[in-house]
Amino acid sequence: MQGCVCPHPPILIPEIGRASRQAISATVNAMERLAEALGDHHTLVIISPHTPGYVDAHTVKTAPRLRGDFAAFGCPDAGSELANDVEFADALLAAAHEQGVVVIEPEPSPVLDHGVLVPMHFLRAGSLVSLSVAGAYDQHRILGQLVRGCADDLGRDVAFVASADLSHRLTPSAPAGYDAQGSVFDRRVVQLLSEGDFAGLTGLDDKLVQAAGQCGLRSLVALGGFLGDEAVRDPQIFSYEGPFGVGYLVAGFGLTEAV
Repeated sequence: MQGCVCPHPPILIPEIGRASRQAISATVNAMERLAEALGDHHTLVIISPHTPGYVDAHTVKTAPRLRGDFAAFGCPDAGSELANDVEFADALLAAAHEQGVVVIEPEPSPVLDHGVLVPMHFLRAGSLVSLSVAGAYDQHRILGQLVRGCADDLGRDVAFVASADLSHRLTPSAPAGYDAQGSVFDRRVVQLLSEGDFAGLTGLDDKLVQAAGQCGLRSLVALGGFLGDEAVRDPQIFSYEGPFGVGYLVAGFGLTEAV
């Protein structure tokens, strides 16, 4: 099984970013290299911190086709549409109900948020499964394990995508304001992922996590649950940068070779 970390700034989309994409050319290049290394899969399972959900429950979309655009960012003609892997979504709902620890609710809305759409601009797959985050960090590891179990049971060729931006407080002009702990948080996360040490993510100091103003840690924990013992197999950091005050990390796990 393969997995990856993808940032989700809408400026990665050419129609939105335009000249500003030059400032994050390392991320653009890294996403293109990641897509090449990841290749084609039957199903991409993407967990996004911007997908509407609940504090005490994850959601999985159940509409036959999933779609979305960037109208909120001034580009209604840019977007994606893809078949939903409904069989996988149903299996995940059944597995969560049987296990009784993690709550997953069906979400009939077909609308995809930018946390899904930005990675999908680069990645390739025959179908998609869209998940939301919830409140408790430790539940996300169990969610990732459930996704892995369903993939194994269905014999499905699946790659797990953690849509995740890191600190939003890297510079004085950052969206959430500046905090010196933002860069500390990002360096630590990049270090842990370069070692495949997803367990270390849940051991980060709560004050550091809060100070960083991040949105992606839960997605990363879920990816670790999906990868399991294979998390340490060939971790690859393709790029990290934060010129606009938000940390953008591109990473891959279990890829056959670097590109």
